[in-house]
Amino acid sequence: MAGTPPRPPSRLTARLDVRRYKNVLAVFPHADDETVTCGGTLRRFADTGATVTLLLLTAGERGNPRGVVDPALKAVRHREAEHAARVLGISRVIQEDFGDGQLRQETERVAAYLWRRIEEINPDLVLTYDLAGLDGHDDHVACSEIVTSLRQQRFPNTPIWYVALPAWLLRLVIMVGQVRTDARLDRRRATPTHRVFIGAAVVPKIRAWRAYRSQRGAIGKGLGKLLPAWLPVTLLQFEYFADAA
Repeated sequence: MAGTPPRPPSRLTARLDVRRYKNVLAVFPHADDETVTCGGTLRRFADTGATVTLLLLTAGERGNPRGVVDPALKAVRHREAEHAARVLGISRVIQEDFGDGQLRQETERVAAYLWRRIEEINPDLVLTYDLAGLDGHDDHVACSEIVTSLRQQRFPNTPIWYVALPAWLLRLVIMVGQVRTDARLDRRRATPTHRVFIGAAVVPKIRAWRAYRSQRGAIGKGLGKLLPAWLPVTLLQFEYFADAA
């Protein structure tokens, strides 16, 4: 259910005016994905009066350093997501339970579910991962493939922004082991076409990131356990996106 990654831009990424969007849907597999990748932008949308819906596809029961199923994490991560959403001004959190680490096996069910939800919400913008899943996590990749396919087949007029990283930042997170890279993923990785200045929204983004207490030890990988690469990412004044069109 894959699409074609966006072409690299021929010029510097353009700054976008978030005021043009009034009904934004963010679709991610796990609670905290939204905060790390685009929390500042979500807050910027909310501050302009937009309705922002966060749709999470799993309950995140594998969100621990060993990646094993912990049923107790479901309730914890749901509470954390609700807390982070309040900080970011998100209007509504919808959290499903298709199985953490199982989205690939549940593609048809997830696609049917998302079709109904997108029709119901009728967003004027959808945010999600790129076709490399940003960091290569299989749930991230599957999520992007499903959303991209639905856009092509069912919602061709609904714009999608893939969260993306500029080359310098991508090199940093690869260097500290936060993002895995291989030839297949690199071919599918989106190059930013747009950026959003988050400004003062960096403060609620940091507060939302701190709300995910259960994920402090689970997010860091490699050298990132000493200095998580997502920490400087959280502090950036811009967030980057690739237009899936």
